[in-house]
Amino acid sequence: MFRQIENVVYDLGGVLVDLDIDRCRAAFRSLGMEAAARLVDPCYPAEVFGQLEEGRIAFAGACERLRALSGTPEVDDERIAWAFGEFLTGIPQAKIDQIVRLRERGVRTYVLSNNNPASMRFIRAMFARSGRTMDDCFDKIYLSYELGMLKPSPEIFRTMLADSGMQPDRTLFIDDGEKNVAAARKLGLAVYRPAAGEDFGALLDQIGR
Repeated sequence: MFRQIENVVYDLGGVLVDLDIDRCRAAFRSLGMEAAARLVDPCYPAEVFGQLEEGRIAFAGACERLRALSGTPEVDDERIAWAFGEFLTGIPQAKIDQIVRLRERGVRTYVLSNNNPASMRFIRAMFARSGRTMDDCFDKIYLSYELGMLKPSPEIFRTMLADSGMQPDRTLFIDDGEKNVAAARKLGLAVYRPAAGEDFGALLDQIGR
């Protein structure tokens, strides 16, 4: 099905990194930050989370906004970062092994993720605990807050393609967000939207052979 693919672009949360939205919301609630808990959305961030992931505000500024929304001036930035991190439950070793096998077959691998600096600190540590850094696993990592744009904006895909030199019809984009997959498909990328918790290793094993 995907034998012509030369590049694989991964989303992070919900694709490589397992998520627990209830745990994240509970973490914010444990800090007395009910308003922040209600804003958590794994695919399409709203309000201050969206501004943080788009790079329109720094993490410290986002923390100030969240404290103001929740009426919790006593909660420091580090505890808010911890609550963000509770969204992320781990990266299955099998998925990292799949990336390694792709790269051994000459397939280029990338990340395109709506994300924020606090969460990326935890995600990079998860990769490192596996024995491989993110830089070991990917040719390049494209993050929304560094690019100043969010999926499903077509511009973020165009920016990635132009910078990397990837050909859309030779590129597989894997994302769990319906709008994100639809946007990539319109630009000519091959797409796959895995179900929650799905092991899509058999699909990847077809690539680069």
